[in-house]
Amino acid sequence: MARRTAEEAEQTKQAIAAAAKQLFIQQGYQATSMEQIRESSGMSKGSIYYHFKSKEQLFMYLLELNMVDWIYKCTERFKLASTATEKLYAIAHHFAHDFENPLMQASMEFSGTKGADPEVIEKIVEMSKFPLPLILDVIQEGIKLKEFAEDDPEKLALLLYSILGGLGIIQFDNYSLEEIESIHRKAIDVFLNGIRA
Repeated sequence: MARRTAEEAEQTKQAIAAAAKQLFIQQGYQATSMEQIRESSGMSKGSIYYHFKSKEQLFMYLLELNMVDWIYKCTERFKLASTATEKLYAIAHHFAHDFENPLMQASMEFSGTKGADPEVIEKIVEMSKFPLPLILDVIQEGIKLKEFAEDDPEKLALLLYSILGGLGIIQFDNYSLEEIESIHRKAIDVFLNGIRA
């Protein structure tokens, strides 16, 4: 009985999160209210606040799910790669395609509205670093297999993460997805020129 209750609670939480995600995508973070989320999910106010104490906490939960999904999809792409170099290009491809993520716009709005809250900033920064261990693993693999020159893998991972993350600024220009992909590939080309064995 307790297991069924836990499963039902998780299903309720996921239904709330799914409804909220759609509203955040359609309307943005600011324009979405907890009442709209309640109406859209069909859940009671008590159920929503049992799982999520605030709209902010709910949105942070969605961002975390989004990052976990990002890592999963990227590691799935690795199955098609036979070298560390190919994996770096896969990571760049994944960063480039993140611009198509419909939650991206709402997350940028959310970040801007909560700029004064140090705890929220810390959590967003922490979540934005989800790809860093993945990049580090690929660089360590490349060094171990003599594909990349001996170097400090942590510094290299941070450098590449900063390059790819910094390319987020181009989303404000009118680049096509094809151009964004090309720029990300070029970033890997330049990076690899500095680390090839």
